[in-house]
Amino acid sequence: MPTRRQSTESCVHQSDCRRTRVFNVGCSMARKRENISMDTKREVLHQAGYKCGNPACRSILTIDIHHMVPIAEGGPDTPDNLLALCPNCHSLHHKGVIPIESIRAWKMLLLAMNEAYNRESIDQLAALESVGQVYVSGDGLLSCAGLVAGKLLTVTPWGMAVSGGTQFQTQVPYYRLTLTDRGRVLLAAWKAGDQLAAVNSFMTV
Repeated sequence: MPTRRQSTESCVHQSDCRRTRVFNVGCSMARKRENISMDTKREVLHQAGYKCGNPACRSILTIDIHHMVPIAEGGPDTPDNLLALCPNCHSLHHKGVIPIESIRAWKMLLLAMNEAYNRESIDQLAALESVGQVYVSGDGLLSCAGLVAGKLLTVTPWGMAVSGGTQFQTQVPYYRLTLTDRGRVLLAAWKAGDQLAAVNSFMTV
């Protein structure tokens, strides 16, 4: 009778995609089965902010490393062919619920957003879509300056707030941030995995 470890390793060998746990990336069993380098895994996880690459999910804790071009078809173990997905989204893709076009679009948009802005920008846009608007000081405004410059956010002067103690007080300006039409179109296209619509959001809005 095979041992529990032998049975587990057999299951891992049957999988065409490799799983890594965010807080246990270097487990001995994974090293025995996988030939993806630790540096590559970290780069792929870092690209996605240690979250699922599906923008409608963004789950953390357990993340799979998915090959966009399968290993059986010659897909390489390089960051450009790998995307971080949670087990649920990973399974939905292999069941045909999430198409490969969406996977590729998420990868492209993830890299584009990281390069053009930063890894926090994606979460900032998603949060604004959820709450509608936020009020920030000048420091908060500068933290998302790239999104403002990219015309993804609208900035409206809101008013002044008093800061400091009773002896020394200053007037601090606050601003209201909301999504622009371009920002909303980009988010919708990103969630839908529609690469063309995402690109067009910068051309038509």
